[in-house]
Formats: sequence, structure tokens, C-alpha cells
Amino acid sequence: MRLAARAVRIGLLSVYVTAFGTVAARAQELTKPLAPGGDAPSFSLPTLSGARQTLSVWCGKKLAKPYLNSSPHVVVLNFWATYCKPCQKEIPELMKFEKKHKEDLIKIFCISLDKEGASIVAPFVKEKGYTLPILFDPYKRTAQRYGVKSLPALVVVGPDGVVRFSSVGYSENVSLQKLLEKAMAAAKAGQNYFAAADEQPGESVEVKQDADDAEPAGAAISPRDKWRAVARVESGESAEDVSGELGVSPDEVRKWYNELKQAALEMWKTQQE
Repeated sequence: MRLAARAVRIGLLSVYVTAFGTVAARAQELTKPLAPGGDAPSFSLPTLSGARQTLSVWCGKKLAKPYLNSSPHVVVLNFWATYCKPCQKEIPELMKFEKKHKEDLIKIFCISLDKEGASIVAPFVKEKGYTLPILFDPYKRTAQRYGVKSLPALVVVGPDGVVRFSSVGYSENVSLQKLLEKAMAAAKAGQNYFAAADEQPGESVEVKQDADDAEPAGAAISPRDKWRAVARVESGESAEDVSGELGVSPDEVRKWYNELKQAALEMWKTQQE
């Protein structure tokens, strides 16, 4: 009887452990960024210097500005924030990886989700000595399109513009260098890479959601960038492609197009009077 009761307890314990592990695994899956295999969402984000970096300049089936870069790169996106402690451990590792592969066609961007933008990130980056390019996504539009809910989050995009690897969290017990080597090799070969069970990073923090995260459509886009967007549509590019790079909806780009067209008609009428 005692042996039977013990066997039952052990059986129940095994079920509980299995169930807990399954729930934990599912919870981790829910916090992961976009799964490998799909096209990486386009973006155009501001840098510390005030310029903008666009994904399609560095990778994709057709590079946006071949006069700036004519060779498709492997692009590593690191979503982070100053309040994320694991991020502070991961970024130095990314810096080591970038230094090791400085002769390779690879580009690493650290995308900050801090709502305060440069005012808080610039001094933080200087204090920590980060040397990787910093981009700003304070309204979390790009993060949302990449399915980022926890930090740090990594996404490796192949030269073809396809997501080839994604992960969330950081663990000192997992070699990020080896993990990225495998992900980069797969990306170069046009293949997806899925981390093994013992390569799954662990420590992460949830993305802070603020009441004022919502940004008026196109509010951060300068008049010059709007004009360029309209010119590209007029030249035959789709509103979907152009809007994706700017982080706005296609309807917003069409609205700019109609506004500019109306302004031109009114100017023409004025000249005829």
C-alpha cells in the first residue's frame, strides 16, 4: 500500500513538473519576437545624430539606396531600454561580436524603447561606453511590428530581408557569441535557425507600456521626408513599401500624396488668376 501511494505521489509530481515546464515554455513562446521565416518589417528610425537608418538600405531583395550600400548585409536588431538590466549585459557581448566581424557584411542596431528618447539614452550610452549604432523607437511602433514584448530581444535578418532567428532574454550560461555565429551562418545560407533547448536565454523584463505611447500618425515625420515619400509613390513605388520604412500606415502616405496634390492645384489656380 505504501509503495503504491508513493508511486502515485511520484506520478503526480512528474505530471506537475511536466505541466509547469509546458506552461513556462508556452509563456516564453508568447514573449518571443517574430518567428523565423517571414519578411522583416521595414522601418526608418532616428539615430543619436538625428539622421535616420532604414532597414531596406542594408538588406532585402532590392536595396533602397545602392549608392550608400550596394551589398546585402546580415542585420542584427537588439531591442533594449535603459531600465532593462539584462540588456546591459547583452550589449557588450554584441559589441564584441561586431568587433570580431568588422570585416564581414553584418550590421548591428540597438533599438531603444525608452520613451524619453535621446535625453535619457545619450548620457546613458556615453556612461556605459556603448559603441553600436543606437536607434530610437519611443512609441514602440517598430517593436510592436516585430512582436517585442520583453527585453532584451534579438532578431537576426538575413541579406534577403527575411527573419532568420529571434530570441528574448539574456543568460550568462548561454554563449551569445556561439549563438550568433550559428544564426549568422544560417542567415547567410538563406536558412532559419531555431535555438536548442540549452541555448534559450532566460533573464528578461517586460516592455514598459505608458499611457502616452500612442503617437499621432506621421507626427515624427519631417515635411521633407513626407515630400520624399510622395515623390517615391509618384515614381511608381507602392504606398505599402514606402509607409513600412517610415513606420506609418499606407493610408497616411496616400493622405500626404492627396494633400500635396491639392496644394499644387491651388497654387496652379492662383497663378492662373
